[in-house]
Amino acid sequence: MMGVCQLLSERKKIHLMDTYRNLFYTPLYVAEAEGFLSDQGLDVVFGTVPEKASATQMLRSGDVDIVQSGISRSLMDLDEGREDAPIHIAEINQRDGFFLLSRQPVEEWEWKGLEGSTLIPIGFTPVPWNPLRTVLLNHEVEISSIKLVKGITAIDAIDLFKEGKADYLHIPHPYAQSLIDEGFGHLVASLGPELGYICYSSFAVAPYFIDENSDTVQAFVNGFQRSLEWVDRNDAFVIAEKISSFFPHYAMNTLERAIGQYKSQKTWPQNTLIGEDGYIAMRDILIEGGLVNGSYSYERLVRPEFAHKAISG
Repeated sequence: MMGVCQLLSERKKIHLMDTYRNLFYTPLYVAEAEGFLSDQGLDVVFGTVPEKASATQMLRSGDVDIVQSGISRSLMDLDEGREDAPIHIAEINQRDGFFLLSRQPVEEWEWKGLEGSTLIPIGFTPVPWNPLRTVLLNHEVEISSIKLVKGITAIDAIDLFKEGKADYLHIPHPYAQSLIDEGFGHLVASLGPELGYICYSSFAVAPYFIDENSDTVQAFVNGFQRSLEWVDRNDAFVIAEKISSFFPHYAMNTLERAIGQYKSQKTWPQNTLIGEDGYIAMRDILIEGGLVNGSYSYERLVRPEFAHKAISG
């Protein structure tokens, strides 16, 4: 699909947010920088969810219309008995985007080498730990033997790692690549290839927003479909140039290397459709980790018709 005609009869202002500024969400920044959303008649007010604020509550209050999120937040809402859990309309990531860095070089890496070590699993939210936990169990690692340093900010975690107070750090790009480039970390493992296809991140909206603004939702998904196609057909350097303004404190070569790795791992899908298999895989990881209780169906939280229309053109 090389283009989608504009649906909206007049331009529509929307508030769009990411939850953290992270190269993992590169196609989102491309959509804004390349004007794919504007081309669909959307005037985007873009920002980041404030620290300690709830993205789901901001959706309910109307402070944000569309937010980068994960199915975990919606699943937890359903566990709490909320009927207005956010609905997911388009996929951003189809792989885990976290990496495992060692403070010292490791000649022959194996996952069981984590036993007896100190590990900092970055906890932007409770979610990243659960896929890592799954990988550890898959490799029969005795988790209780690892000293886990949890509940600290990303900045504090990076500082502790640099000071040599942890043996391993679990972190996404660009932070991981920056630590490698600075000589503070050594890449030993990537979570994406370990876990395969999972619906890690997606765009969420409040149910009422879909009911009242279905054309706006379709226009957004159309624009994001174009962004995914653009990312797929361009190389890491071109992509890094396009989104560098979103990461002013990082060198271009750091961004390029990080984006190149994400592309090589097929982190970003070629289209916006949230697959039911990816949804179930992520849901089950969260259930097994104790973050979520209910086995809520794909149909309860995903509206795939917008992606189908965007893909078909």
